[in-house]
Amino acid sequence: MDVPSYITIGGWFIQVIFDKYLSSRLLAWATNSGIGDDLEKLRIAMLRIQSLLSCTEKTSSNGFVRWMKELRNVVYDAEDLLDELEYRRLRQQLEGETSSPVSAFLASNLEAARDAANRAGGFLSSNLFNSSEGDNAMKTKHGNSRPLNTPELTWDRATKASIQTITERLNQASSGVSETLTLFKLEHCNGLTQRTEKGTTSSVSSTKVFGRQNNAKNLVELLLRLDDVQVSILPIVGMGGIGKTTLAQLVYSNPKIVEHFELRMWVHVSSSFSDMEFTREILECASDDKHEFDGVKNFDRLQSAIKEKLMRKRYLLVLDDVWNQENSSKLSVMERWAKLLAPLKAGKNGSKILMTTRSRVVSEMLTARNSINLKGLSDQDCWSLIKEITFSGANPVEELKLEEIGQKIAQRAKGSPLAAKAAAIILKNKQNAEEWKMMLEGKNLYSDIIPIMKPSYDNLPAHLQRCFAYCSIFPKCWKFSDDLIHLWMAQGYIQPKSKDARMQEIGQDYMDELVCRSFFEVEKKEFVTHYVIPDLLHEMACAICKDECIRVEDNEPTNIPPSIRHLFIKSEQFAAVTDVYQFHNLRTLICCSEIQSNVRNVLEDVLKNLKSIRVLDLSNCKMDDLPEAICHCIHLRYLNLSATSIRQLPESLCRLYHLQVLNLLGCSLLSLPSCMNRLVNLRHLAAAHQLVSDIAEIGRLICLQRLEVFRVRYEIGYKIEELKDLNELQKSLHIRNLENVQGKNEASEAMLHMKGHLSGLQLHWLPSQRNHMVDAEVLEGLRPHQNLKRLEIIGCRGNMYPTWLETEWLTNLEIIYLSGNENWGCLPPLAQLPSLKVLWIQGLHSVKRIGTELFGTDEKALKWLEELVLDDMPQLECLEGRQMFPHLKSVVIKDCNKLKTLPPLPSSLTELTVLNQGFWLPYYDDMRMGKSPSVVSSLCIYNCSLLIAEFSVLLLQETLSSLRTLCIGDLSLLTGLIIRKNLARLQNLDIQNCLEITLLTIEQEKAFENLTALKSLCFSGCANLQYLPELRGLHSLEKLIILNCPLIQSLPKKGLPSLLKVLEIDSCHPLLKEGFRNNCADYWLSIKHVPRVEIDGEMIQENASGN
Repeated sequence: MDVPSYITIGGWFIQVIFDKYLSSRLLAWATNSGIGDDLEKLRIAMLRIQSLLSCTEKTSSNGFVRWMKELRNVVYDAEDLLDELEYRRLRQQLEGETSSPVSAFLASNLEAARDAANRAGGFLSSNLFNSSEGDNAMKTKHGNSRPLNTPELTWDRATKASIQTITERLNQASSGVSETLTLFKLEHCNGLTQRTEKGTTSSVSSTKVFGRQNNAKNLVELLLRLDDVQVSILPIVGMGGIGKTTLAQLVYSNPKIVEHFELRMWVHVSSSFSDMEFTREILECASDDKHEFDGVKNFDRLQSAIKEKLMRKRYLLVLDDVWNQENSSKLSVMERWAKLLAPLKAGKNGSKILMTTRSRVVSEMLTARNSINLKGLSDQDCWSLIKEITFSGANPVEELKLEEIGQKIAQRAKGSPLAAKAAAIILKNKQNAEEWKMMLEGKNLYSDIIPIMKPSYDNLPAHLQRCFAYCSIFPKCWKFSDDLIHLWMAQGYIQPKSKDARMQEIGQDYMDELVCRSFFEVEKKEFVTHYVIPDLLHEMACAICKDECIRVEDNEPTNIPPSIRHLFIKSEQFAAVTDVYQFHNLRTLICCSEIQSNVRNVLEDVLKNLKSIRVLDLSNCKMDDLPEAICHCIHLRYLNLSATSIRQLPESLCRLYHLQVLNLLGCSLLSLPSCMNRLVNLRHLAAAHQLVSDIAEIGRLICLQRLEVFRVRYEIGYKIEELKDLNELQKSLHIRNLENVQGKNEASEAMLHMKGHLSGLQLHWLPSQRNHMVDAEVLEGLRPHQNLKRLEIIGCRGNMYPTWLETEWLTNLEIIYLSGNENWGCLPPLAQLPSLKVLWIQGLHSVKRIGTELFGTDEKALKWLEELVLDDMPQLECLEGRQMFPHLKSVVIKDCNKLKTLPPLPSSLTELTVLNQGFWLPYYDDMRMGKSPSVVSSLCIYNCSLLIAEFSVLLLQETLSSLRTLCIGDLSLLTGLIIRKNLARLQNLDIQNCLEITLLTIEQEKAFENLTALKSLCFSGCANLQYLPELRGLHSLEKLIILNCPLIQSLPKKGLPSLLKVLEIDSCHPLLKEGFRNNCADYWLSIKHVPRVEIDGEMIQENASGN
């Protein structure tokens, strides 16, 4: 880490310590404990350092390095000291100790404490627990009293000595920095040196440009497009060295651009430009006489001159290398740019400003219409660029010999033309394969371009610098999830801006900002989002933090410096780090891979010695238990034990009062320690629901943000009142066993209306013998917060819905699921929920009609509803609405046998499922005439022969031409449709419960050949079907499912389709499965090309190719 980075991060870190410790209740506690004066001296020393760092902000002399490193170390130690005091305060609060608070601060062993105060590292070895304490389990009834046999720890002068040692080291470092700064100023009479920046020009370099032709063509088209505005801004965004300036140069000199624009201007924008300088440069570009305004110092006059020069001209202005001003607010930056660009509006319509920047934040602030996110070159283009520089005039034979190695070198450039150029310049003088191989295998192949990219890092705010640099402990191409935010939190990198700010949200803001600045790339796959650091930026991060962040990978020998604070291990043998306990300053230890040897013995020493550890990740390690010594890790915030074989956790785990994240997913745990409720800072507990439900008095964990399931019991410590203070809960909360709540008053103690971060809430009752009116009272007392988006009420046996569903309280509700509330005689007035998108009504056995409570009195009722499900409502007779909802996409009617019809369906409908006897549609004639929905893509009809007949006619007339999915229970009607090729677009076919079919006729078998687009076919519940149709001709079929067809003994004789990927067979004739078990050649021959074959839940074949 260089001096500017030390200065920036050091000043920020000290401020974090002030905000976290020295402006809190810790000072009051310390004052009452007799160490207030010592902490005040420490605070003053840190203030002095902070002030000094602000004066050295522009200094870049390496003479500061030694003092900066010492300063970094002592600030770390100061944080550990204050964090240890905070731990002691928490322990006193939770365990109610009667002795002096400081009397337990350091080790019971006097000599160990004195050694801690005198050694170079400071105070960092305070033993809060003696060896016998770990052997005593904290046995309490509900976890709220003092642990048994907690020893009284001896007080001595070492506490004050530790604080004084830290203060002296701070003062010494302060003096060293001050003296060095004075000498530096004497040697540089012209003031502090600043980072020099190389300007750019509009001329393309002599090197041929590769891989940007399409980018240039598209950009030229955008620039030539005539807009209805005077000036539009078009940013090119990408990380340093990706080729933004080169692309701008290509476009600037394009003949079409030269002809189209009457005036072209090129301005390089430095990271610290002044308004006057910027305005003068534009004026010079727009003027024939470059010195016309040399003596003018009036800003307004200069801007007026720009207006005159640009009046009625169509111009192109390129602003190259625009940076974001970090020390200014977004609003002030926007106002500054608005002022600077104001005179440019004088140009003719169609004028353009083309801007290159490393930050999306800049383009967003300038309200750009379009943005070009420039990606890296292809590997082939990188190789072409390397060849152009390296082999100019070389022997073609030599070029051929080196090509294989060269292409691998090009791959390591990761799309960066700057990196490819840097490699080519070095390779130019190396013309044999051995030298090229050495280059390829070198770890620092592209180290020369790191200084060029580092300004992007220097321009980050201090908190983002620290967060990004920390990521260097992970390997290249590591896919980060939002769990990275938890690691940042554990290290103290995320600090709330206000009392109401949430750390997780702030951390996500950090992540989004790093994405905007091109430090992360986003990868989205289905519903999962990952973040990846570009390789070259990863190398830069590693170079910046090489003395703090180290990776041990693949058992390679690694020289670990004593200054190491963050260690990542990817090795199958834990022996690679058997000496890790020697690194007393370690704050992060992550074991990534599946370590085969049992780490239990090594871990004992590690836990006893790593007193500064904040992050401990032992996921996938081979370990059966966690040592009691875990209690020594008093600074620990993040503990990941997922996918281990641990069956029981030690009670001493509950002394980790700073712990924020505990991941126990995939463990073999039978129970949790009895005092889990003492982990008062715990925010995220990832564990099986059954384990979490057994935590007594979970309501003491007031920082908890996720509690997926809470089971109400009669016992104290498990009542619904435990939810009262858990107001940080987010996402979804499922409250089970509400039959154990005794009435409205008790239910109200949950204070659900205070939980504004919850987006989903499930209220669930199990059947009971008590008075049903109590259920209604309980539901009345469970009024949720108005921010709620999803509500489920299940099994409430009261005869009335709650009054909070009568009012316009839940205006943000998008999904409501009502199930098993069998005594409700009518629905609540759901029509007044303006945001509702999904409505499920199931098992409301007493509802006979649905009218204005759902359809409202005007067209505005539920206008955003997209999905409606009515299921298991045996008394429902009618829906009294003029028409269904205008944006409805899916309707499901199931087991509502008294319901014979629906109001007219809207044209937006795409899915219709009816499993209802005697159901019909009165507007069938309108559908037949094409006046009804023609975009239905999914149709499922069972047990409703009348409706099947209606829709079969519609299908014959091709009225439902968009149909892609069909689920039907009448094969005879289906056959006619297939023969006439009315289902040529069908992709999914589900044939269920065709009990009358035993054998398919020749006509029916041939009909299947017309389903040319079919990808998925399912036969289910065809109890009398003996043979499958020949399917060989279904060339698009990828999935075949055969369920509950007990007479089917074999697969089709002619084999299965060639593209079939999945075959699932369940509950068919036993001979079918026996044929595979007995290795029958015919059976195996028919499925050899199918990658996945499953029979009765047993995987018969699973591989990528099917061979």
